This record gives sequence, C-alpha cells and structure tokens, in this order.
Amino acid sequence: MTVAVDVDELWRRFEAFVAADTLVAADENRIAPLDPRLTRFAHDVATPAFEELGATVEVDRLNNVLGRFGALTGDELLFLGYPALHHGNEMEEPLRARRVQAASGAELWVGVGASQSKGGLAAACAAIGALRAAGAELAGRVLVGVCSEGSSTHESSKVLYESLDPLPAGAVLTVGTRNRISLGNRGRIDVVVEIEGVPTHSSVAGRLGRNPIPVVGEVQRRLAALRLDPAPHPQLGSRSILPYKLTCGPVAPHTTPAWCRLVLDRRLLPGDDPGEAVESVAQALAGLEHVTVRQGATMLPALVDEDADVVQALQRWKPLETFYPESTFDAGYPCSLGVPTVMCGPLSGELDTTGVLGDDVVSRDQLVEAAQIYAGAMSK
Repeated sequence: MTVAVDVDELWRRFEAFVAADTLVAADENRIAPLDPRLTRFAHDVATPAFEELGATVEVDRLNNVLGRFGALTGDELLFLGYPALHHGNEMEEPLRARRVQAASGAELWVGVGASQSKGGLAAACAAIGALRAAGAELAGRVLVGVCSEGSSTHESSKVLYESLDPLPAGAVLTVGTRNRISLGNRGRIDVVVEIEGVPTHSSVAGRLGRNPIPVVGEVQRRLAALRLDPAPHPQLGSRSILPYKLTCGPVAPHTTPAWCRLVLDRRLLPGDDPGEAVESVAQALAGLEHVTVRQGATMLPALVDEDADVVQALQRWKPLETFYPESTFDAGYPCSLGVPTVMCGPLSGELDTTGVLGDDVVSRDQLVEAAQIYAGAMSK
C-alpha cells in the first residue's frame, strides 16, 4: 500500500524527538533506564506522540513505552525506537533540528539521533499518521514503542516483552541501516578482567608494593594466545575478542594504582553460551594472582530467515537490500523469544548501522522512504 506521507508531520516529529535530551554525555558510557533523561522522553515526548496517533499507551517500570491500537492478537508487527544516543555528542547544537542543503542538492535533516533511531521513530509515527488519514485499520497489525535500553544489555527489552501476551509476530527496530534490512548480527559480552594491586609510592613500589600495571601485559599476552573456534558463521562471520577499555585507579601523584580494569569485547555466534565464553578467558588467565574475571554487559546474537513474515512485510512497498552488519544491537533478545526481529531505518552516516562519525545527519528522502516502507509493512 502506498500512502501520502505528510512531510510537515514528519518534520514535526523529527524536531520534537531530536530536541529531547537523551544523549550520553562526555565521560559517560551509558544511560540507565531510569535516568531522568529517559524518564522525560517516555512520559513527556513519546507518550503524547503515540496518544496523538490514537494509541493506548503504557509506560513500564523501566521507562519502556508501548502504544497499542486494540487488544493484542499476536499478529502485530512492533515498530520500536531507541531514544538513548551514543554518537554525535560533540556536534554543535545537537538538540536543534535544522534543514540544510547538500552540495548534491539533497535536503539533509540535522540533529542528534537523526541516523541513530530518532529519525526512524519519526518515520514510523508519520507512517501511522498517513495510514490513519487513509482510513486504515491498525488493530491487530501495529504496535509502536520505544525501548529504554542504553547500556548494551537486554535488560529493558526483557521488561518490555514481559508485558506482551501474546508476543508480536515480528519486530522492526527503527535504527539506521540506510533503509536496508539487517537479518542478523553477532552477539557480544563485556568480559571484565580486574587486577588488584597495592597503592604504593613509586620510589619504593618495586620493593614494597604490588603494581597491577605490569600484570596487564601478561593478561594481554595470554589473551593473544587464546584460540577461538576458527569456523566462521556463513552470514555473521567469526568470533572475536578485543580489549577496548583500560582504566586504573585511584589516580595519585607518583603512586602505583590499587587496581586495573581491562574490558574485553567478546563477539558471539548463534548457539554460543555467554558463560562459557567468559569461563574460557578465566581459564586462560588461571594462575595469575589477584586477577578476577567476570561477565559484564551482554547482548545475544540475532538471526532471521529471509522469508520471515517481517522481512516480507517490509518489502511490500518495494524490494529492499538485506545484509548482516558487523555491529551488535538489541534484536538478539526478541529473536531468542521466537519473535523475528530486524533492524531497518534511515541512515546517512559513515558506519554500517546506527552510528555516525561526525554530525548526525539524515536525508529527507531517506526519511520519507522509511515512512513508506513502514506504512507498507503495516498494511495488509
């Protein structure tokens, strides 16, 4: 079904979503679900937007928002946005949406979240508005919501899906993919390696202290020798392990630290046990004194068949490219429940999905196209 997308309404939604501060600030690594920024977005931005579209809206205990258009049937597709933003936090005036002209002549919409999820959420709202204007029945077809996840876990999704009985037939995460359909991704775990030391003045540390910093080098050496199953997945690629964060503390003049913390990014394939992946690191480091290993933030792998109903629904308006990104997102949890979940949304950044390396920008044409794609998927 092709509907007339109201570009003025699309802009109004885009502008309102961008203006809401849900951005990870400098020196932050996450936004907790109950952070006041996400609370305000849930109650003051998403709820009135969904109510305006005619939905009955509920906000759960972790600030997930769900809009329904009738009793649940299990035939619905859930269109889900993610307001917590992790990129673009150094752009000027990130919360002010504006339209600029590219050298190519294309109209670009600028604002933090444009290519991450807020642009896609605006497109989903515009699609629902266009269908309602055309007299379409949404009950049994559509759910719309936002998920408060901002910490690279599935904790918010677990609470969101607890409220859905029956579960939806499929889900579309409205995150940036250049309007392609992401059919799957590897999972990931933070494997946290903590090394305990004894803070000692550097003048006598060699004689009296226990400096954890040299131990980091030995941890790295052992991890380099850790063998992961080399057999790649035919679509998702290989397992991997990468150190990406090293912190020591406390910081004091001429003093060795009391601790060092090394965080590893361990990628998972379908069927992998996260606990076993952490245990393999612990075994590799066995025998090192004052070293502990624990599991941190975890996200499961996702994989959806090309012939799944949600994939076919997204291609009613026109054929779309499918792909498997290198990045990990939140589709793995609903997939583990048996809800085929894909990512599909507007993106004009340099990365494969959701991320930007400079100003957060999306083209107006991609936003309109996303609204048409969503409207087609919502129609029967």
